[in-house]
Amino acid sequence: MLRKAFVSGLAGSGLAAMFLLGAQGAQAADCYGAACYRLVKKPAVYQTVSKTYLARPARTQSRLIPAEYGYVTENVLVQPAQTIPHYRQATFTSVSEKVMISPPTKRWDVSRDAFGNVVGCWVDVPAQFGYRQRTVEVSPATVEYENIPAVYVPRQRQVMLRATQVVRETIPPVYKTVERTEMISPGAKYWEPTRY
Repeated sequence: MLRKAFVSGLAGSGLAAMFLLGAQGAQAADCYGAACYRLVKKPAVYQTVSKTYLARPARTQSRLIPAEYGYVTENVLVQPAQTIPHYRQATFTSVSEKVMISPPTKRWDVSRDAFGNVVGCWVDVPAQFGYRQRTVEVSPATVEYENIPAVYVPRQRQVMLRATQVVRETIPPVYKTVERTEMISPGAKYWEPTRY
């Protein structure tokens, strides 16, 4: 009887009574009704959440592509075409030809005959001929042309096949996803009245 009155007095004092009772008082075999409480423990609630964050932003970088060179073979003129004239002189020879030195004429000739008489008569003087040397052309002077073709030799030279280029490349952003455990609700401890 004395023990029941003591428990009723503690119940009337509110939280101080619950603290004083402790776990043993609430679970005592002889504690029944509204004056008894039990300690309830609720664990904290956690969940795993995924979070995506920007690990590296997008950026643009330039890349230099050097010029590309190669070799080409081409024919180089070392001696141009030319035309060389070859001259041939005229040839001559000497010929002998008969020419008239004086034409036929008549002359008056006075003489005496056998009787001592002076006699005059016309005497025919025949033409006079002689020979002279003359140079004649046998073949005329000529010019013959010799055509010499151009001379080429193969040579290699370096040429630029592609000029230097600057290529700009855009690198997309990089995202990372991490998982972490977050507390949804903290755990709790509280006293609740027993229902028996």
